[in-house]
Amino acid sequence: MSQDYTKPEFKELLKRLQEESWQLELLISGFAIFGLISAFPTIELAVDDAQNSQQLYKLIIYSIAWASCAILIFNLLLHVLLRGLWIGALGLRYVSGDIDYDSLKYSPKFTKYLKKRVGSFDKYIATLEDYCSVIFAISFLLIFYVLAITFTILAIALIVTQLLDSDSLPTWLSKGVGIALILFVVFGMFFTLIDFITLGFLKKKKWISKIYFPIYWVFSFITLSFLYRPLVYNFLDNKFGKRL
Repeated sequence: MSQDYTKPEFKELLKRLQEESWQLELLISGFAIFGLISAFPTIELAVDDAQNSQQLYKLIIYSIAWASCAILIFNLLLHVLLRGLWIGALGLRYVSGDIDYDSLKYSPKFTKYLKKRVGSFDKYIATLEDYCSVIFAISFLLIFYVLAITFTILAIALIVTQLLDSDSLPTWLSKGVGIALILFVVFGMFFTLIDFITLGFLKKKKWISKIYFPIYWVFSFITLSFLYRPLVYNFLDNKFGKRL
């Protein structure tokens, strides 16, 4: 199946799925919101219990779950709200067609301004469609970002506890290798963050990219970015995605 993505039939299937994806989006959002809201109080209790009993690893796991739930609930509620507005706009478009600014009989100044700023109703519907689809995808992408930050912090914690604070290893190994790994992870985290904020600046410069590539490769496994990287680059290759 992975070799069939270039065939016309597969592209036609993707086109049909894209046109009908709003139904799946609403269905998934509805079930997800219901499940997340139901689970949220239980997760909060688990976080408090882990904090009171000073169980660090449980606290980290439940805190990740809590943050993920909060992000998903907010984004999916926003998605449902905008998708509902989009459906309403489609219904209104069927009844009244596009906006006829001349029939409003406003002054020329306001008519010109509204035509420029508000534009056509079809453009408004298309913009809503773009935002709805992107917000739905970003909702799950943000969860991976939370996991990426968590796994990076866990990597630092493991190096400290298993190497730097180890009494069973030789000093040259625990200190030498441990400090080298800590520096690599910390500086790698910094460079990865800079590259993320600047939308890939370190990948664009030829001589910097050669230095950055090993860091990029290692952090793709630490942060699990190989799972969601296609989504990120799909956002970055168009102006609408870059604005978000």
